Amino acid sequence: MNHFLKLQGSLFDSPRKQLPLFLEQMATLLEAGLPIDIAFRSMGRNSHSGYFPNMAFATAARLEKGELLSDILEEENKIFNAFDIAIIRTSETSGDLVEGFSQLFKYHKKHEALRQKLRATFTYPAILASASLITIIILLTVVIPQFEPMLGQQKNAPPLITLMMLSSSHFLIEYGWIAFSVIMFLMLYIQTRNGRKQFHNWIIKAPRVGSIVESIAIEQWSRGMALLLDRGIPLPKALELGAPLYNNDEMIRAGQRIAKQTAEGRQLTISMAEAGHFPDSIIQLTRIGEETGDLGIMFEKSADYLTTEIQSKLESTISILEPLIIIVLGGIVALVVIALMTTTMSLNLMVT
Repeated sequence: MNHFLKLQGSLFDSPRKQLPLFLEQMATLLEAGLPIDIAFRSMGRNSHSGYFPNMAFATAARLEKGELLSDILEEENKIFNAFDIAIIRTSETSGDLVEGFSQLFKYHKKHEALRQKLRATFTYPAILASASLITIIILLTVVIPQFEPMLGQQKNAPPLITLMMLSSSHFLIEYGWIAFSVIMFLMLYIQTRNGRKQFHNWIIKAPRVGSIVESIAIEQWSRGMALLLDRGIPLPKALELGAPLYNNDEMIRAGQRIAKQTAEGRQLTISMAEAGHFPDSIIQLTRIGEETGDLGIMFEKSADYLTTEIQSKLESTISILEPLIIIVLGGIVALVVIALMTTTMSLNLMVT
């Protein structure tokens, strides 16, 4: 789930993160009546650092030579993907670049708002879980070993809970590096093509989380499809351009199958139903769009409906996740503390 920063662009910002503000500023300049080449020159002067100033000045120079904006920006694949270029190209053809930039900005803004909501929702559980795990590791690797020499002097066997904590401490100290290595390997493996594919297949099938991921992917696809169709792009081409919007390999493959089947003349809703990822409500809205000829409007309604549904799913998941983290990890911390207290009491009795 990234923050859209200003175009001053810090060292850690990627150009893609800065795209929404760039689109908004371009729409504002064009709406004010500036020619496209002058607008890009102005963008180059107003941006203090980062990727955009050089790109804006270079684009302005090429526009002055008569090149098409869409052809120029198509080469800037660090920031503009095929979906963005399709919107700009159709807007350029229709002579309505102001609306094209404006709609593209609104699309990216809504998508980022959802990402921010996801980040904000899961930040507290992530901090809670991380703090609890760090506490447990410190107790098992630093605190409990301090008591072991004293326990060796005890004639009676230590309490069972103390023995369990000691065993856990020994295991973590001796084999913890293996667990750490496995985690690092998995993180690196996920970055590979096969690893990402397997991770996406797993995450989409995971209880609760998979449903949220699926809804987010369909929401982004539906909103993108609405924009593509509104710009006058034919449905088969829009489906082809919209498939990569899912941001999940499993969903992308499903989107590509739907695009291929629709291009071959198959009804869109039938392909969507067979894909197995689309809720019945979204299929019904799409069917209404097919029957009325208002597919773009229905896709937009589908995206709005899914946004509300995602919010509900997030709230439901967090209401279960937070208490679960507290109970499980808090319980482990409590066991460790009880073991320490029991050990301390045993040692005190031994001294007396």
